[in-house]
Amino acid sequence: INKEKKSIKVKNANIKKLSKVKIKKNKSENKLISENSFLNKQLKTQQIPDYIKVNSIKGGRIKSFSYFSHPGNNIDGFQKTNQDSYLILPNLKNFKDFNVFGIMDGHGTDGHFIANFVSKYFVKFFKKNFNQERNDYLDYINYLLQENNFFLIKYIFVKAEKELKNFDNKNIDSNFSGTTCVIVIQIGNRIICANVGDSRAIMVKSYDRIISLSHEHKPELLEESERILKTGGEICQMEEFGKRIGPYRIWKKGEKYPGIDISRSIGDTIASKLGVISTPEIIEKYIDNETKFIVIMSKGVSEFLSNKNIMDIVMTFYEKKDAKGACQSIVHYAKQVWSEEETIIDDITVIVIFF
Repeated sequence: INKEKKSIKVKNANIKKLSKVKIKKNKSENKLISENSFLNKQLKTQQIPDYIKVNSIKGGRIKSFSYFSHPGNNIDGFQKTNQDSYLILPNLKNFKDFNVFGIMDGHGTDGHFIANFVSKYFVKFFKKNFNQERNDYLDYINYLLQENNFFLIKYIFVKAEKELKNFDNKNIDSNFSGTTCVIVIQIGNRIICANVGDSRAIMVKSYDRIISLSHEHKPELLEESERILKTGGEICQMEEFGKRIGPYRIWKKGEKYPGIDISRSIGDTIASKLGVISTPEIIEKYIDNETKFIVIMSKGVSEFLSNKNIMDIVMTFYEKKDAKGACQSIVHYAKQVWSEEETIIDDITVIVIFF
């Protein structure tokens, strides 16, 4: 692999209107390499179903897992297109302790296409880019993933964005659309979580031990704001009727776009010129005898439910070994709180993993 160096959904309709800036696309002179042929014309029409599954992995540290993706409602109360996507790769290379889980939360007009694109890219990468010709295979993969400050994992994220922008499909426009991405890799007793954006992952060991596996990337955070301001972006809330409202967003100086409220994402071509990056933040933890479960969730879950709320919901189902019930209950409560707080309901996607 050549060592190449290298929001959230806009809730206010006004931002979408302000974002209609036509940017002339640069067409790549070279065609994508054949390994990306799986990203074909079906990408445009493929939709993410809302369904629940429960699976068990015998012999590994993971005992069972379940997942559920459910579309939200628009401002008129009608079900909208689900812009979330996810990936689940159990028993990679037939190893019971090599598993990859992830959630992508798309935003913008083409967010669902981009989330789906990125999910497919990660699936392809993990399935194709590891060999199995060593007796110490898991140790070897551990070494590859951690080498040079997790360079390989960071490479996958940056490469996914590069392939997205090179993808010769006029139907996908990443100028004002993109996706978050949180990936949890379980290999042996090690958990590696890589994240861009504000989707979330937590590990629970007991009622008083909730461990964050990811941090939300907001533009007002010191490390993020320094990069954005240095790159020429501005950070402030929206102005409406003379008042500042809503989350802090990133703007081009003197302009009213792009208005994205996360500082890291995959896609978002215009925002990427203002300091929004696709390089993930990586957190590493270990599984021990006290580890009970991991929950990965899109913003549709974490917007109004705290980590403790999630833990309280899942713990009862963990005791009953009911991962499917945990997913159902999280979605139920998330939808209920959204309906109480907002006129819309966000897409809701959750993965629950029991140890």
